Amino acid sequence: MKKKQRVSIKDISKELGISITTISFIINKKAKNRISDEVIKKVEDYIEKVGYEPNTSAQTLRTGKTKTIVFMAEDISDPFFSAVAKEMEEIAYKNGYKIIYCSTENNKDRAAELISLFQNRQVDAFIITPPENFEKEIQELITQKNEVIMLFDRRYTSTEHNYVILDNFNGAKMAVNKLISSGCKNIAYVGLKSDFSCMSERLEGYKDAIKDHQSQPISLLLPFKDVKTKAGRIQFEKFINKHTAVDGILFATNGLAINGLKGLKELHKNIPDELAVITFDDRDLFELHTPSISVLSQPVPAMATELIKGTLELLRAKNDKNEIFQKILPGNLITRDSCKLTIYDKK
Repeated sequence: MKKKQRVSIKDISKELGISITTISFIINKKAKNRISDEVIKKVEDYIEKVGYEPNTSAQTLRTGKTKTIVFMAEDISDPFFSAVAKEMEEIAYKNGYKIIYCSTENNKDRAAELISLFQNRQVDAFIITPPENFEKEIQELITQKNEVIMLFDRRYTSTEHNYVILDNFNGAKMAVNKLISSGCKNIAYVGLKSDFSCMSERLEGYKDAIKDHQSQPISLLLPFKDVKTKAGRIQFEKFINKHTAVDGILFATNGLAINGLKGLKELHKNIPDELAVITFDDRDLFELHTPSISVLSQPVPAMATELIKGTLELLRAKNDKNEIFQKILPGNLITRDSCKLTIYDKK
């Protein structure tokens, strides 16, 4: 079977009797206020009819842009990161860009290898949830290689860079204050043993909220590798058995919460009668769980919008070293059955 010949802009120009420049403006969404609506519609209708597809390789050579943004998440299968990715994809597409997704698995070497791969493919920008101990590499990308870098979910304090993050400190305080208002007297924090800014800010928010409420913090910090494992659950169960007075828990991530809920079930702990629970990051299963689990939810649509908006602004001002984009967005506390302490309500 004879292969269908690719339609070029030159072919469209010849068929419609419209200049190549005009057609190029229309294809690249630059026709507004330059070309009449009638001509735009005529070209767009013909493009749809013949199934025209732009030659991306030629465009890249001509403009130096691939119209591609890489989103490097910690784990793209995590519902939080995948929800953000989906929202970003829609916004980017409307602005003429495509998103490539990948996971670092919190592995520094893997992240470096992926960045090198995408640099060779000349992507336009990176949105990165950096793994641990990756600050030096990020700084090099920004200052030495002049890449457009937007950090997401975590940031560094020692260097000036672009980021979109949650207000983790005040989010943790909000969650703890809800536990306090529900009647909790001994509130524990279960987080990650990590240098991530999001983790340290959540821990500090917890400590600040309980400083006038209980004599000392009660915290368990687990290694990243144990978050979803039986080993992590066993550590959590030992922690609960040691701190028998704990009647409220703030989990720093949804992964920690899921493993923790399994542990509480193994220990036959009744939620919310014996202890109340709130976790960062919502998931469908938290609403479906019995009892439903209260969450500090991240504003996914707003985050996705700011990430793409900021990245596009940085691309437009790529040679302006003073252009910095930083957003800290508030979380939303969703109160469900897990922090209604009936034991106190009855008193």
